[in-house]
Amino acid sequence: MKKPILLSILALALFMFIQCSSNDLPAELLPETVTDADGNIYNTIKIGDQIWMLENLRTTTFNDGTPISEYTFGNDWYNANNPFAYYQWADTSDLNNLYDEQLPFDFYGAMYNEASIASGKLAPIGWRIPTEQDFIELQNYISNDGQSDNEGTALKSTSGWLPSENNGTDIYGFNALPNGYVSAFGGATGAPVISTWATTRTDPTPPTRRMVNIMGSTIEFADNSVFLGAGVRCIKVQ
Repeated sequence: MKKPILLSILALALFMFIQCSSNDLPAELLPETVTDADGNIYNTIKIGDQIWMLENLRTTTFNDGTPISEYTFGNDWYNANNPFAYYQWADTSDLNNLYDEQLPFDFYGAMYNEASIASGKLAPIGWRIPTEQDFIELQNYISNDGQSDNEGTALKSTSGWLPSENNGTDIYGFNALPNGYVSAFGGATGAPVISTWATTRTDPTPPTRRMVNIMGSTIEFADNSVFLGAGVRCIKVQ
């Protein structure tokens, strides 16, 4: 009689351990995926109450089926009088030999100019470009999870960053890669130094867009000129 009782106790203890372990996970990799207008498939992750894409957006088509033009040198990356949507691929030249293999052209995702970001049509249906408050909520969750003043490191990828900027711990699986940014002259630069993502917030005077930057151990928010280009990490509409 004692043996069945003992087995029952052990089974209950194991169940409670599994339940506690799953509830204590800081992030949850979801089986749900999302597909953009080009057919690119992205994995998703839940951190706190938010659901994020696990990669930077790399669509070359708006969610209404309209193609986005690829930027070529000689065009205006930003033109206030005649806004035109462009994308280009982040710089993948590995001059510092941080990777043993050649990087695919879309490794860091696409970089978008102001007209593309402001279109309201970049994110797949059911998803959106995050607001500044979305990133603040993510930052606060990570900070309250024991990573205060270390939120950037907790989101950064474990490889691919210059030694001066330090690799991250990526403890949430967010895999923030140093995608760099696009200068006012249309040149992709800054990889593997900084992650930049656009938010939805803009200010007219001077014309700026709020950006999220990660270089060191923390997350920084800055008003960047709309002349610059950045990556996009989408969040699910809830």
